[in-house]
Amino acid sequence: MCESDALRLDDFASSDGPQWSGHLVRGTNLFPDGRPAATVSGTIETAALPADWRGYQTLRFELLNAGSEPVVGGLEILDREGLHSPDRIYGDYVDRRRSLLIPEGLTCVIVRINPIRTTRGTRDLDLSTVVQVALNLPDEGGPFAVSNLRLGGEGDVPDDASGAVPGDSVLVMDQLDIRCFTYRPDDYHDPPDIERLRTALVEERCRLAAAVRSAEINGKAVLYAHAALVVVDIALHSRPLLAWHFGPRARRDNYSGAISLAQRERVGLEDLLAGRTHEDDEDDSNLPILRVRPVPDIAELRFEGERLVDRDRSPVLLCSMGYHNEGELLRFFAPENHKLEIYAVGGGSRYDIEWSPVYEAFHRYAPATRRVGWQGWCGHLIKDQWAMGGRKENVVLCLENPHILDAIDEYNRLHADEWRHRSGLLYVILGYELTYLCYCAESLRRFREWLREQHCTVARLNAAWGTTYRSFDEATPPAAEDRAPAADANRAAWFDWAQWNARRFTDHLLWSRASVRKLHPTIPVCAGGSHSMTSPNNGTTGIDEELIINEVDDVILHEGNDLMQIDLFRSLADRPIPMVDPEQGGDCSGWLLNYLHGKSAICMFWWPKQPSRQFPRSTLSAPVHGRMSPAAIWEHLRRALDVRRLASEIVSFWSDTPQVALLYSRTSVLQVDPELMTGTTTPYLSMLRSTYESARCLDLPLGFISERQLLAGKAKRYGLLLIPSVRSLPAPVFDALDRYVAEGGNLVVIAESLLTDEYNRPADYLARWGICVERLEQPSAVTDDEYVQGYDQNLARRVTFAAGTPRRANRFHEWPQDELSLEPLIQRAGGAEVLAEDDEGQALLLRSARGKGAVWYVPGWPAVLSGALLLDRVIDSVGIGRPLRVRLNGAARIPGLEARLSRRTHDDLVYVANESAQRVDFEITTDRPVHEIRELRTMQYYREPRGSIDPGDLLIFSLREDPSVRVRSRPDREER
Repeated sequence: MCESDALRLDDFASSDGPQWSGHLVRGTNLFPDGRPAATVSGTIETAALPADWRGYQTLRFELLNAGSEPVVGGLEILDREGLHSPDRIYGDYVDRRRSLLIPEGLTCVIVRINPIRTTRGTRDLDLSTVVQVALNLPDEGGPFAVSNLRLGGEGDVPDDASGAVPGDSVLVMDQLDIRCFTYRPDDYHDPPDIERLRTALVEERCRLAAAVRSAEINGKAVLYAHAALVVVDIALHSRPLLAWHFGPRARRDNYSGAISLAQRERVGLEDLLAGRTHEDDEDDSNLPILRVRPVPDIAELRFEGERLVDRDRSPVLLCSMGYHNEGELLRFFAPENHKLEIYAVGGGSRYDIEWSPVYEAFHRYAPATRRVGWQGWCGHLIKDQWAMGGRKENVVLCLENPHILDAIDEYNRLHADEWRHRSGLLYVILGYELTYLCYCAESLRRFREWLREQHCTVARLNAAWGTTYRSFDEATPPAAEDRAPAADANRAAWFDWAQWNARRFTDHLLWSRASVRKLHPTIPVCAGGSHSMTSPNNGTTGIDEELIINEVDDVILHEGNDLMQIDLFRSLADRPIPMVDPEQGGDCSGWLLNYLHGKSAICMFWWPKQPSRQFPRSTLSAPVHGRMSPAAIWEHLRRALDVRRLASEIVSFWSDTPQVALLYSRTSVLQVDPELMTGTTTPYLSMLRSTYESARCLDLPLGFISERQLLAGKAKRYGLLLIPSVRSLPAPVFDALDRYVAEGGNLVVIAESLLTDEYNRPADYLARWGICVERLEQPSAVTDDEYVQGYDQNLARRVTFAAGTPRRANRFHEWPQDELSLEPLIQRAGGAEVLAEDDEGQALLLRSARGKGAVWYVPGWPAVLSGALLLDRVIDSVGIGRPLRVRLNGAARIPGLEARLSRRTHDDLVYVANESAQRVDFEITTDRPVHEIRELRTMQYYREPRGSIDPGDLLIFSLREDPSVRVRSRPDREER
């Protein structure tokens, strides 16, 4: 296409061009050819461009990324209808804010606009009334520059005005899809230094391959070295095909990183082959050398209690990579088709709903089939404007409609043969990342029936809600049209509505399970919405994982890296039940801890066969396609092999029963200020996580106890319960807590706890323990304006709490002197024994005896380290034994250093994980004599039980005793 065919919108040359808001500086010369351009950061937008775009096929401009990393930017286009649409917030315009993949250097952007669909998917943009354009670039990275915004003709190649040269990048956006590729790569020539690096890498690969071959001939296991060969080939052949790895800086990083990795693995093998180093002799006098077992035959595996086992009942841990069931990666990963989401909850997915009977029913019987009174994220039931993937049409179901239920049942029957005859299928997922809320007439009828069962009389309902209803038929839940109820909503009514909504959605999951069971009576099933359980918006999701785990699941579904949620879900189970992760995002850094905390299977999202056509951020986070270093790619393969090799050792850590537990208060999760429901946290959730982080680095396993479990009398299994700002609690649950203390239990209660009942009515629970609280200050919530799409695609705004006045203890009474600071002090408390106070006489720690037990009360929010030191003292004082201690130089606690012990017959297994940001020196102490110390991931021997650990690393030690000493020291029972 010639430049004469284009309509120039802005050349960014001078100040007399169209006015843009945001950070834009015209007249910069960042482009190599010196063309007119503007430096840009963040979002810039303009309403000063020509409005009639008819007759043009593409919108074109050039972007210059002068930084070293590829980034993701975006584009927004509004027509007159979208600008004034009441559905603008729901995507009634072109919103592609996360769709521009911008490599290093120059990128020619080509956007097909004739036609272009709005994000909501209900109409095409009106090209005759374009009124606003916005360009989104990161605030960090770069710098970035834009040049020559114009309208042009058809074509997916740069035009004459682009100034593109071989090696530049081209980005084509066609509706939701993008393609990013290198312009004329065969005509580009690398600089001499990169040619030399490539030659060196080719030579190093040959040497490593020869060492691997020699080791294989000698019977040496070489999977770890073979992983290095795979990474070398990625750096040498795969990555240069990608536009964001094509440039000089990316090639230098890839080639040099691969050379270092290949040299390290080659030298290690050559030292063994040459006899410079030796592995242990393989005889009965040595610890067995741990071998990487073959990828198991999935068809022979089964679940047994918490474990996945093979036919010999040996534990198996599955590590798989999303969408990989064949090819080179199966030397390292299990196939991912051992699990399948069958969409039995909604009868289809956002990708295929148009071919489902549900789609026909949804339209034929509308509007009764459509979810009522909710425009927040639909949670994959089935899709809305925020759903990732599929055609853009809102298909959001009402699950109370009988036509929808019949269609779901038919969908399950139609698709049953896809899963019921597959021998290698370990479990099926009814649906996950789910949420549900509906205000239809049938929902209201069922809710009112439930209210009759719960409250019995309208008088009791009115007393709870503060209402004056004459009958249950008048009871109305607060509306939540846009993500949350109004700020002045009746919070008592909302609590009951949210409770019932979780009950009814669990009942629907049970119905879905029954639909599947008619087609396959035994296949393990699961469902859920993992992140909802620790989210302020739980009340709008219908998710109660405690009900789902104990009533629906045959295996626990947990998605993600959140260790607190893993420990919570395991604790909520009333029976031993395995845990699986069908789609874990991020990198491999959390794998080992996920398995050590209880997962039997993880499938990573993802190692794609090609770049994503819609989601560039996913592309940049993938191991091969993203900007991971060669060493980091190798670490994925290494950890997958470690998991397979050390399965028995990892699983042994699951058997240690926690003696310390946090109270998971569903009441406090649901009874939330409506203004915080659209945020990322609440005071309770914030302190729950902070207390968990304080406690999990104290060298002992940590559990949770729910309100239902308290009512069932299960608190007696724990020596210490932690109550982290549990503001709202039903009276029967508090009575159960009180009985636990009176019978010898111990509590640590943190400020903001036990102030109201479930209906937000004041409750003077603490007075029963002799603790008097006078309110001082409460940290105010600060909420960002922008919604951000999170791990499970739900939208939330970041919430932080403004710091109050920090208080530090400097006087201690009958309490070992240690650091104690509250940030901030929230309440003035008294009426109990003061153990610590500040220089103004404010009590910072109190203790109250109650029957055979005791309550420690903290009238503020301790920081993680201060909380850890406090809990460390309390755990010792209540007599909870810890045979393992991991300290810095034998003394101080180490924030971010988690350690656990598993006791075996002749050795102790100890893992140490460093999640801090720095290299840490540590020392391990146990109550057993140690004869031999070996780290099982590297197979290296240690002379002493101390060492250093890098950030993000995890070590697993075998601390072996000398059995001859044990036998000689044992009394001779026969002589007695």
